[in-house]
Amino acid sequence: MKKFLTLVFIGICFLVQAQGLFPTYENGKVVYIDSTGNKVLTTSFARSGLFQNGLAWMIKDNAIGFINTKGDIAIEPAYEETQGFFENLAAIVQDDAWGVINTKGDIIVEPKYVEMGSYSNGLCKFKERSDLFAKWGFIDATGKVVISPSFENIDNFKDGLAMFIKDSKAGYIDTKGNIVIEAKYNYGALFTINKKVIYDRGAFSEGLASVEVDGKYGYIDKTGKMVIEAKYEYGEDFSEGLAAVKLDNKYGFINKAGKMVIKPTYSLVENFSQGLAAVEITKDEESKWGFIDANGKIVIPVTFHGPIGFGMDMVFKDGICQLMISEQVWGYINRSGNVLWKSK
Repeated sequence: MKKFLTLVFIGICFLVQAQGLFPTYENGKVVYIDSTGNKVLTTSFARSGLFQNGLAWMIKDNAIGFINTKGDIAIEPAYEETQGFFENLAAIVQDDAWGVINTKGDIIVEPKYVEMGSYSNGLCKFKERSDLFAKWGFIDATGKVVISPSFENIDNFKDGLAMFIKDSKAGYIDTKGNIVIEAKYNYGALFTINKKVIYDRGAFSEGLASVEVDGKYGYIDKTGKMVIEAKYEYGEDFSEGLAAVKLDNKYGFINKAGKMVIKPTYSLVENFSQGLAAVEITKDEESKWGFIDANGKIVIPVTFHGPIGFGMDMVFKDGICQLMISEQVWGYINRSGNVLWKSK
């Protein structure tokens, strides 16, 4: 087995819908808690992830399978890698090739691709070859190729559009593969988590996308029209009607009209989720994190160490946020800031 699990127990798995159960450790095994911190499911596995579409990945005998919310094995361990279930379909690796299964474990796409994304807006990206000239295309939920491999780099579909890269510029296609916005914008920085390329911004969210023009960031709509002037040092995706922007080396938040509704005060911020956003305040060369509401009021004290790892967001799912409570301790808090569980 050359590859192992794409999703890490703490971190990247929390970016997806949690569905009310959250993994913790106890005596070397994974125990799930609910949104109140109560233990609701004890497993016999040393590693398993969040529930997506009613199933959570787990590892047994060095193979990946899936359990249901009762802890029963729903799909026998047979895979080398997975990205978990999205839209009731999961990309998996078997014998070093990517394919797709459904929540019953039925094979929808025989393992044959060298790389795949995850399903979003009914489509999943794939790559047939690993050479330098290989292109990305998209299949639908039945495995039918609906967008022929023609893109050197492309993101998953979000908000009905997918960002592609051509000649070092970003453009956008629709779910039929039509170019709706020509490649003319600088794109967000690329980084890799578990060998997967991640774009730090540039995807459409709530109808708008952050783009860079002449070193400044603004927002375009789905026609490509610049609707918020490119004047910021940085711009994050919109979430719950607000987007974090950087001005004079500090972060604040704007609304969809481009009005600054939370003044640039913070050294770093996260997107809003369930009415709250994590913010970092640096004082005397020491940085701590807390949470503000949509009015900019600090509602969870600035006492936390920060995200659990590079590229991991501190966002609330089902009323719970995963973060580093202190330098060596990670855990979960609720929307009141109470610690529901922490590592020892």
